[in-house]
Amino acid sequence: MNNAFSTLLDVAIAHGLIDPAAMQVFTIDTVLQSPPLPAAQKVLPWVEEQKLGRYRPPRLPYPLARHTPALIWGSAASFNVDLLAAVLGERYPDHHPLAIIAVPGDTVHSCQLLDLPTVSLPDAQMVALVVPALPLADDRRGFDRLQWVVSRLLGPDGCPWDVRQTHQSLRQHLIAEVYEAVEALDTGNMTELCEELGDVLLQVFVHSEMARQAGTFTLEDVIQTVADKLVFRHPHVFATTEVDGPEQVLRNWYQLKAQEQAAKGKVRDSALDGVSAALPALMMAQEFARKAIRAGFTWQDLDQVWAKVTEELHELRTATDPVAQQAELGDLLFALATLAHWLKLDAEIALRDAAMRYKQRFQFVEQMAAQSGRALQDCSLADMLAWWAEAKTLVNGR
Repeated sequence: MNNAFSTLLDVAIAHGLIDPAAMQVFTIDTVLQSPPLPAAQKVLPWVEEQKLGRYRPPRLPYPLARHTPALIWGSAASFNVDLLAAVLGERYPDHHPLAIIAVPGDTVHSCQLLDLPTVSLPDAQMVALVVPALPLADDRRGFDRLQWVVSRLLGPDGCPWDVRQTHQSLRQHLIAEVYEAVEALDTGNMTELCEELGDVLLQVFVHSEMARQAGTFTLEDVIQTVADKLVFRHPHVFATTEVDGPEQVLRNWYQLKAQEQAAKGKVRDSALDGVSAALPALMMAQEFARKAIRAGFTWQDLDQVWAKVTEELHELRTATDPVAQQAELGDLLFALATLAHWLKLDAEIALRDAAMRYKQRFQFVEQMAAQSGRALQDCSLADMLAWWAEAKTLVNGR
């Protein structure tokens, strides 16, 4: 064993800082080693493709097991405290206690992680940093803590409301959380998106803990299933398959998905099978149209699609009773969903964006009415249309 390491360890043990029978040991060079940065030969990483900055690879796997005490040692010259604080800060909280040992001199200095960048290392040859185990309750940046929180809520002496829920009773909560995340996406508020994605993730953990207790599946099964699926459906990334571009990626995706279904014994009798009945109606319509087109049931050119929209609009205009009008309205909306697919647009997003623009412009009209000292119903149509036109030039630059 290295004499310097033995001395550092002896000092740590003598001060009761670490148990040699239950610890992990790293050289400082190992901990500070940067993740390899693969050179992009064909496809740029997301951040560079979107022109939002330079790519930084994640530190996977993270070198330290947070719930086990660690001793990091090496020459004093190798201890870059700024970089070391950044690495530890990825997983440990700012208040996490640390101990710095220096030899010769056998000095011990205690600090918190947030203070590590300001620490002046003593004039020594070798240094060790003792990182105590992170209690599960304090592991605020790890999946383990969220799993622990959920297991407590659904476990003995947990939450009386939570333990009375079922997969079915939480269905609407899952839907609501997804839509709130979508709203954060629509507004571009990254702080809200971070929070709402956490709420969606909570639903995954809750359903997984319910299933674990019932003996049906676990959170680990969920993670394994989705990771295996992604690897299998991306052979152009994880294997040797060559693709020409995004269109071929999608074709391969659907073929591989069909192989998965067949392996599970799920034979689909119709090309339209596999579209969830829980989708919003417009999204469902576009999915049906997309699947039908992929199966070969499609128009020959875009002019024919426009003609179908015009035909459905005429049939709606000439329908005379409510039942026929509702049917024709549905046909028109479906034709528009098909048109969206031909135009390579998302009908659901287009309508959502239009609804949000309508809301913003209407609220502007309300504000203008209030500024004029009138209720909206007391304003003339000419006034309201003028304000609406003004709103179009002010809201979102439209």
